[in-house]
Amino acid sequence: MGALKVLCLGVLIAGVPMGVGAQEEKKEKSNLEFGKIQELEIELVSVPDSVGSGGKPAPSVDDNKATQEGRWLRIDVPFSTTNKFTPEVKFKFYLEGYEGVPEPEGGKLKEKFVVLTGEATYRDVPRGKKHYAGVFLPPASVLRFAGTKSGGEQDWKNGMMNLKVEATEAGAPVQGAFDLQEAKEKGPSGRGGKKDPDWNKSADAQEMTGVLLPIYDTPFWPKDYKRYPQPKKP
Repeated sequence: MGALKVLCLGVLIAGVPMGVGAQEEKKEKSNLEFGKIQELEIELVSVPDSVGSGGKPAPSVDDNKATQEGRWLRIDVPFSTTNKFTPEVKFKFYLEGYEGVPEPEGGKLKEKFVVLTGEATYRDVPRGKKHYAGVFLPPASVLRFAGTKSGGEQDWKNGMMNLKVEATEAGAPVQGAFDLQEAKEKGPSGRGGKKDPDWNKSADAQEMTGVLLPIYDTPFWPKDYKRYPQPKKP
């Protein structure tokens, strides 16, 4: 009988650390989480007429689509936060692009793989189920980095190119990134997807830093101020 009590007590004591350990291993849910791929908004948009009304005329250039009156690429990535207020969140965007460059011997243009980057930082983000972090690609850059085929900019709008967004909260990386092609084996361009998750760090890519602009560096500010949390300027 005494041996049985000792055995039962040993089993009970042995079971306590296991339960405590299981609770300690349970990970806390992140304050910031990216939304679903389906909630991503990428569109080619023109500046509202009311913004430029009464201003100076556009410059005289060979392609009017390259002026500020042309179409901007707008990228809005969804995210949520659970804390009552998040003091600061920074997002870095990586967008796949291609620039037409002349062949050494002249003649046809060849496409050079580029990674367009930009950042958007927000402060005092209130708790919310759907916020948006956004950047813009200006009209001239849209034409420059859309490749050599006619209408290449539509590949961005149609989700055919790679897009990755990473976030940091108070300087610490947020676990997980928003990756447009993550569910596919490879992206439509042959880059990205499960087989190439670090496409934005590819050795053959040229990073074009700061090409993607935060809203306050575009004509959409302050008209669209309600769309995003409070931006933080450098």
